Amino acid sequence: MRKGRWDVMKAVILAGGAGVRLRPMSLGTPKPMLPLLGRPVMEHTIALLRHHGFTQLYVALGSRDQEIRAFFGDGTRLGVELHYVEEEDPLGTAGSVRHCLPHLGEEDFLVMGGGCVCDLDLTRAVEVHRQMAPAATLVLSRRTDPPEYGLVVADGAGQVQGFVDKPDWSQVGTSLVSTGICILSPRTLEALPQGECPDLNRDLFPELLRRGEKLHSVPLEGCWRDLRDCGAYLECVCDALSGKLKVEPGLPQRSPGIWSAKPIPRSVKVVPPCFIGEDVELGEGCLLGPHTVLERGVRVGERAMVQRSVLLPRAAAGPRSTLYGAILCRDAAVRRGAVLNEGAVLGENALAEEESVLLERVCLWPGQSASAGCRLTKSVTSGSQKGALRFGEEGVIQGVLGEDLGPESLVALGSALGAAGRVGLGCSDRPGARMLARAAVAGVAAAGGRPLTHGLECPVQGAWLARERELPVSLFVEETDGGQVYLHLFDALGLPLERERQRQLEHTLARGDFFRARGDRVGRLERLEITPQEVGEAVAAKAALGRAPLRRVRAAVGTDTAENRAVREALLALGCHVEDRWQPGIPAFYAGHGGFRLTARDERGALLDSGQLLTLAVLIEMENGLGRAAVPQQATAAVELVAAGYSGTILRLGRDGEEARRLHGEQPWMWSAPSAAARICARMGTAGQSLEILISKTPRFSTWKREVPLSANRGTVMEALARERGCTPQGDGLRLRSGEGWVYLAPLARRSALRVVAEGPDLELAAELCDFYAHQAAQLDRQIARRDAQGAEKSDK
Repeated sequence: MRKGRWDVMKAVILAGGAGVRLRPMSLGTPKPMLPLLGRPVMEHTIALLRHHGFTQLYVALGSRDQEIRAFFGDGTRLGVELHYVEEEDPLGTAGSVRHCLPHLGEEDFLVMGGGCVCDLDLTRAVEVHRQMAPAATLVLSRRTDPPEYGLVVADGAGQVQGFVDKPDWSQVGTSLVSTGICILSPRTLEALPQGECPDLNRDLFPELLRRGEKLHSVPLEGCWRDLRDCGAYLECVCDALSGKLKVEPGLPQRSPGIWSAKPIPRSVKVVPPCFIGEDVELGEGCLLGPHTVLERGVRVGERAMVQRSVLLPRAAAGPRSTLYGAILCRDAAVRRGAVLNEGAVLGENALAEEESVLLERVCLWPGQSASAGCRLTKSVTSGSQKGALRFGEEGVIQGVLGEDLGPESLVALGSALGAAGRVGLGCSDRPGARMLARAAVAGVAAAGGRPLTHGLECPVQGAWLARERELPVSLFVEETDGGQVYLHLFDALGLPLERERQRQLEHTLARGDFFRARGDRVGRLERLEITPQEVGEAVAAKAALGRAPLRRVRAAVGTDTAENRAVREALLALGCHVEDRWQPGIPAFYAGHGGFRLTARDERGALLDSGQLLTLAVLIEMENGLGRAAVPQQATAAVELVAAGYSGTILRLGRDGEEARRLHGEQPWMWSAPSAAARICARMGTAGQSLEILISKTPRFSTWKREVPLSANRGTVMEALARERGCTPQGDGLRLRSGEGWVYLAPLARRSALRVVAEGPDLELAAELCDFYAHQAAQLDRQIARRDAQGAEKSDK
């Protein structure tokens, strides 16, 4: 950057996003125009920019966002110059910035989203940018929920090393996330990859790193809130009311924590903090707060209770109604005695009639209603309802048949999947699984998709079919004893859907806005006639190392389950002699977890776990001369030792991006039990060696695992651990060498805890390492929790 040329500071405000995740709030109001303490969100953004010296602001608008232009005008009222750059079609964040370039000149400029609110010290970011002179400076902020955002991997000096977009918890190594605020040089846009909607974080910044450009990060103290969904909006409001987020309320403060346009009637009880706008009518005996906002023209009936809720202009809460954690959009109404629970949202002109009850996270879209006396458990959009399905560990949705998973949920999921076009559908041979699969077929067809059903027996075969037929998405419904159901979804590589695609599905299901095809556009059901034997033959052909075994291998396969039958078919197709049970002198293979995990017993009866067999698969890959293998992010450190012996390369999912995913899909023996068993037996046949001899060539590591419950932020604890060990997280947890052993640490997704996995040449060392790092993590957790508590006490004072 050329110093001394920032006489007039310029900034770009990205205000053209559709705000899809904010529905139903954003259906009638652009996200930057949502009220926050009486003023549009973007007005707070403009005030922050002006405070830090940015006076020439360029607002990137969509073609339908003229409400923003009409409200703010030329910016004179707010002490800035506003210029509008309109986009006919969505361009993506990077495309929007590039669209503004002709107006920005040659000097560096700041970029900020119009749908976020913060009180960060932007002047500090400018100072760092001037000092370091990088191609781009990325502003980071600390969050308790880093998987909801993008992580920036940086060294101790702030130099950016890489990016992890919307990671799983197991990939989180810090609580610092990308805010989307950055300072750019115009020349950086020259590196922008071609694409329909290029993104700054996903496309531009990684490309700059690939080109060797210098990127810098600067973490800033303060509060930053991205209004990504309705829950985040409510959280932002609460932070603004409590003073955690410093914004100007713009109303007289009648008493500590209570801002009101006019004096509050004696008959009304208000618990701070609360914001009560102009022309608000309050009924006798109503209770407001804490953390309640009533915008202009709101009406609250007698003896109503409104707590931790936001009522937007002209909304109404009727007499004796109860709102807790709810949002009412413009002109929405809650009638007498109605109850809205945490996360309930009423869109514009929506109505909850007398004595109706809306349970947690239920939404009424604009103009929809909940009938009198009803108990609503599902959102109402345009006559359709949502399914509350969430992905868990390893990209699988799980639930209990008849409780949280039923035909309605699968119709909704099928409808969401139908947008992909061709959808593979299979199920295990149980009545419940067949019923759920048929419901999913109906949903796919109703959305105009093309359901392709098959009769394969287990999830791993469904994954194989997805890859073989290059299906955009494939679903396999697995039911186990006791009614436990697992929904496996695969992409065209045969791998679990990437986290971003999982999120998109979750949001679609939460919104409930499914496309419904007309009668002549309903999808046609097609049956794929393929047998488990044919799958076994294809698996064996790919695993056969390009030549027939030199000797016939004898092996046993475990009990008669669908997964073990899939292994048996592959070994028979390979030419193996397959026994029903293990006996001395032959190996035995056992498949589990839907066919995605393989264990074994060698010729002497020694048990081999999935980590040892994965290491053997890597060894076979290296001996076969390929020199590259892609493994799951939690794979044992032994795979690196094996690859190093052959000057080979290990790619890890979650760390090495799309290249790792593509290679992993091409190497099914790294994730499929039938393929792994066939690959190992093929090696035994060509080498004329037993499983015992082959496994002896791999490093022998014993493993010990523990979970450490956490009180503090998982990302902050991981960041402290990385700092303590002098390393930088790379997007797949922390992997540390310690003497003769290795330790892998990663946060868990479903609860606030840390997984510690230690490996060593013997079990005693592995347990010792595991206990040491678990103790260190627990100690850091206590220190951070204590520090946070002390900080909260000071803030309260």
